[in-house]
Parts: sequence; structure tokens; C-alpha cells
Amino acid sequence: MKSAVSRVVVAVSIVAALGATSACGGSGGDDGEKSRKPGAGSAKGGAAAARLEKAALATGDVKGYEVEKPKGAGKAGNSGKAGTAGKAVKADPAGCAPLADILGTGTGSAPSTSPRPEAYISRTLIRTDDKDSTTTRVGLSAYAEADAERLMADLRAASKAKKCATFHVGGHRYFGVRPAGAAGANLGGDEVVSYKLAHPMGEYVARQTITVVRDGGTLAVFDASNLYDPEGVQHDREAERNGMESVGTPKADEDPKVAAAIVDAQLGRV
Repeated sequence: MKSAVSRVVVAVSIVAALGATSACGGSGGDDGEKSRKPGAGSAKGGAAAARLEKAALATGDVKGYEVEKPKGAGKAGNSGKAGTAGKAVKADPAGCAPLADILGTGTGSAPSTSPRPEAYISRTLIRTDDKDSTTTRVGLSAYAEADAERLMADLRAASKAKKCATFHVGGHRYFGVRPAGAAGANLGGDEVVSYKLAHPMGEYVARQTITVVRDGGTLAVFDASNLYDPEGVQHDREAERNGMESVGTPKADEDPKVAAAIVDAQLGRV
């Protein structure tokens, strides 16, 4: 039987690892990065990367959250390909590829049908108290504005498509894809797409609420995650029956929420 402490450690560790190095769009990976030749594109990407780094959140920007910089994040076109051991894989159905790109799994096309960002950075925000087990990743990507507009249109269509309610990327199955209300008191930007999904992760169910905001050619991706742990929920119930304090494990109907404070703080810096 798991202790309350071990359950929390496991949950936080797994959620923090959910696509921590993902980037929005393109599955070119490191090979695509190495094949680029220095030139105007490199200089442009460098300027975009500097701009995104300046706009990135840091600890102290959002009260109650610690901000971490994931290792390996920040390479243009490096989508991370979570769980694919560096191999490009295709989304099935193919029309769900925009959802896979946001998750960092890549689409497996060569070259990718999705535009690659000129620059990308990400940060992970974790609550400093134990009142909420939600972990939020914030990604910023720089594109040509026309490319950003196309990505948003494709993402909006995929998040609403019945055929993408369940889709696969390699050996990963994602389900429960549905539109969601956007968080943030002052979203601003030019357009917003927000949706939810989930996928199995061992004995847990990893759940995500994703909000993407486009401001010109910049995409800000807010990905809030938590884990449904049936055993942890049962332990909480037993603790309450025995008059003890529960850990507060998210229940089956408790989807993660993108905190408005995080959205407002990040968009205020873009």
C-alpha cells in the first residue's frame, strides 16, 4: 500500500515529465536542427529566441508557484517526441496531427506538414503548497504570422473533430478530446483555442487541459496536467473516515484547470 507522501511524489514526478520538452508544431527533431545552414534564418531564429527568453516566466512572477526550466527545451523544431525514443511517428487519424504536435509527439511526416517554429522555450510551474496537484507547462513559440494562423485553424478543427475524440500516436492512446473554456481574465491576443484530453499512464490516467493563445506570430501554450490515481482516491476516503487529513488526490471528475494567474502573467510579458 502506498503512503500519502509516496503517492504525491509519484504524481508530481510523472506530471512534470509529461512532454516537458514539447514544442508547438513540426517534428523535425535534432536531425532537422543539425541540417540547417547558418544564414538569415539562423539570425532571425536567434532574435526570436532572445525575445521569448525575455518574455518567459520566472519564480516570483506568479504567486504560489515555482518556475522551472526543463532540460533540453528551447530548440526550434525540437518537438520532444515524448515516449517515441527519438523516432518520428504518425498520428492516427492523420487529421489529429495538430493535437499531437502540441503534445510534442510529432507527426512523423518528412518534412512535417506543420510549420516549424523559429524559436521555442518552455517553463514548468508547480505549486509551492500541497493544495493543488496540478502542474502547468507554458510554452512560447515564434512563427511567421501566416504560419501561426494556419496552425491555430488546424488545431481548432482537430480539437472539435469527432474523429479526433480518440487518437493514437505510436503506442500512445489519447481520449476524451473536447473543447474547453479558456482561462484568464485578460486573454487578449488575436485568437484562442482550448481543449481537454487524457491518456493512460500505467496505473494512472494523465489528464490535460490545454489553452493556446495566438498573438501575431507568437503562440503561448498553457498545458495543465494532473493524474487520476484510483488507489490514492481510495486512501483519501479511508483517511477521512478515520478522521485524518486526506492528501487531496484529484478525483475521477476533477479535470486540471489552467490557472488564470499564470495565463495573465505570461500574456502580460509576451
